[in-house]
Amino acid sequence: MDSIGLFVKHVNEIDYNDLPPAVIENTKKLIIDSIGTGVAGQFAPGCIEALEVVKAWQGSPEATVLLSDFRCPAPWAGMLNSIFMHALDFDDTLDESAHHGNVSVLPAAMAVAEAKGGVSGKDLICAVTLGLDVSCRVALSIKTPLSWTRASTCGYFGATTSAAKILGLNEEKLWNAYGIAYAQTAGNIQALVDGAMAKRMQLGFAVKDSILSVALAEKGVTGAKNVLEGDYGYFKLYERDEYDKGVLLKDLGKDFYGNRLSTKPYPCCRISHAAIDLALELRKEHEFDLEDIEKIIVTGSQMVHDVVGKPFEIRKNPQVDAQFNLPYTVITALSKGSVRLSDFEQENVLNEKRIADLTSLVGVKKDTTIEAKDLMQCSMEIVTKTGRVFSTRTSAPKGNPLNPMSIEDCNQKFRECFEYNPHNFEEKKVSTILDILLHLEDLNDVRTLGEALGSP
Repeated sequence: MDSIGLFVKHVNEIDYNDLPPAVIENTKKLIIDSIGTGVAGQFAPGCIEALEVVKAWQGSPEATVLLSDFRCPAPWAGMLNSIFMHALDFDDTLDESAHHGNVSVLPAAMAVAEAKGGVSGKDLICAVTLGLDVSCRVALSIKTPLSWTRASTCGYFGATTSAAKILGLNEEKLWNAYGIAYAQTAGNIQALVDGAMAKRMQLGFAVKDSILSVALAEKGVTGAKNVLEGDYGYFKLYERDEYDKGVLLKDLGKDFYGNRLSTKPYPCCRISHAAIDLALELRKEHEFDLEDIEKIIVTGSQMVHDVVGKPFEIRKNPQVDAQFNLPYTVITALSKGSVRLSDFEQENVLNEKRIADLTSLVGVKKDTTIEAKDLMQCSMEIVTKTGRVFSTRTSAPKGNPLNPMSIEDCNQKFRECFEYNPHNFEEKKVSTILDILLHLEDLNDVRTLGEALGSP
């Protein structure tokens, strides 16, 4: 049997009461984090344009678009909310595989839950937990470095899982839904390499297509059965059959892989976070001026070198250029003692000439002794013009389950995301939304959350 069949059984057999308390609390923390990042990203480049396109088409007002007076069909609402959540690259990440989990799973589940009606908070938590489990298992099993955007390709399986669980599809229809979703699976890193806004939209496309796939399967449309391991299945066609089936299926139903996701302390590509941690550590522990530095050497995996290690260059989208450039984020950390949302605003990136000039100090070296896709192990060496050398290393960047952000950290991040949004929110609205999310298991109908997240 194709492994997708085992996922079908797994998803249909598990309900909220089967989830360990620690898993439930972690899923709630990830939901809080994702909604916060969506609030912060609402007005990022590309988001308003996407909203305008969907508004022009209108449609049935069945699901909420975050902090908007506009409601629309579930596929479009899910797509837009996903784009908002991912736009500032502040959403959760699977450090072991450079995969974003909840930015596809949660928007799909919420949109379908609103459209269906009568879906409880417990149902939402269960659907999100299972969607994260499936997408993270697929992502973790892959051995190759990035070429496809894992958050998108694996996101199709996660979003399909969460949407189907909300609708209560039986095994046959869920299997078909996976097959229909696989017929649409796409997403590559060329948009990232080229600094294009489309990078932040590919996960939204996965949400839209997955909701459509589930709706078609519910009506009886069939899809491929050998989705993962067929002759033209996902692993062979997309990942050259380089995957670990043991990782894919280990402790299925006992270990929920969403617990391996990291929450981000900095609003930029997770691949740079270990280096940012090191820069902040050295800045705190040693006295030096940036003008005294001769060079900064960052050593990491092939993926660190290839994806974020190039010299800083401003192209068509300065925000994306800065978000995905390690020299920019390291110099920002050393210069300011923090890396915040405002550091990536287009105007600030263009006006920070001092930071741009100093990025030439940073060199990124490839460590061939560590796994090519590793984004956790990193070392930094700062050499001054007088010959002083400061060095440090890490194996678990902040936010990783081995070095986690607490629920208090995530609540503070949530509030900062609301403060960053240009709407002047009343404290009562922010506290009401946060209270609903902190006690999500007590919610009778997800539409109540949708109403709270609607028009500001």
